[in-house]
Amino acid sequence: METLFQELKRYVRFDDADEAALRALYPILAPDLEAIADVFYRRLLEHQGARNALVAGESQTGRLKATLVAWMERLLRGPWNEEYFDLRCRIGRVHVRIELPQHYMLCAMVIVSEELNERLDRAFANRPEELQRVRRAVEKILGLDLAIMLHAYRDDLTAQKVRIERLSTFGQLVGAISHELRNPLSVIDSSLYIIKNRVAGDEMVLKHLSRISEQLNISSSIVSALLDLVRD
Repeated sequence: METLFQELKRYVRFDDADEAALRALYPILAPDLEAIADVFYRRLLEHQGARNALVAGESQTGRLKATLVAWMERLLRGPWNEEYFDLRCRIGRVHVRIELPQHYMLCAMVIVSEELNERLDRAFANRPEELQRVRRAVEKILGLDLAIMLHAYRDDLTAQKVRIERLSTFGQLVGAISHELRNPLSVIDSSLYIIKNRVAGDEMVLKHLSRISEQLNISSSIVSALLDLVRD
């Protein structure tokens, strides 16, 4: 059966010619990838909302730049196989984990596209036909990357919502049961107090009443722990 990635490549007609164009493009663009990463994160840090999406702010941009360079290298070098698909899916999942809004993901791809196209215009200024061919290949792979990341983003966000809904339902159930249990436990505790005063001279009965009291305390502790869990 056709995988999702194969279907996407067929949909945008990403073929062997596009792969060859990207591989040939890599040595041309490789010297500029770090500069593109610098522009990308400079633009990001200038925007308050996008800057806030960084987990550790400006302190981790150096590591993120290296990650972006590696991403662009794989973008141009391939291979564009199922491993490539999985790597791009992980990016989408990371964006869910750090709660990055989708519009920043879309705008980020626009910045990368602008920087790549600017360099393509310079590199192929006197070769319009070749420029059109490589630009088409770049547009296809950028579109595929974005589609994959959005696919993973949507799936993980949906799964996260389901987990939250389940936890919410669990919390409501635990809270209701815990509150209902506190009433009978209080009645048992009061009754134990009365019974102890009535059988003060019967050691055997007092021993069993003490056991009941111990178990009652354990039960009350469990109820309190469950209520704390629900509040958390």
